[in-house]
Amino acid sequence: MASAERAMLAKVLGDLAVEARSHRAKLPFDSRDRQFYLGVEAAAEAVHHPQTYDTRPADWLDQESHAFRNGFLTTSAQVAGILSDTHIPLRLALPTPD
Repeated sequence: MASAERAMLAKVLGDLAVEARSHRAKLPFDSRDRQFYLGVEAAAEAVHHPQTYDTRPADWLDQESHAFRNGFLTTSAQVAGILSDTHIPLRLALPTPD
């Protein structure tokens, strides 16, 4: 991936993380959906800062709530699709919880 594409992907994922954070801030602290959006944000940030996940145990995701895992894995699948394509979208749609 060229540096211009990396910069564009960083912007798209940064925007997604901000949108997830904003959405999460409007939800009650104990909301299941709040955990989902925390997972979305974590997945978007994982692409920016993969080193933060390198030191975690292999089963770290199993220790998270179901909603967090769902948000993380849904977003990770979106990112994998982007990385396997030649076109980087200008925006990623914020996933929604089940």
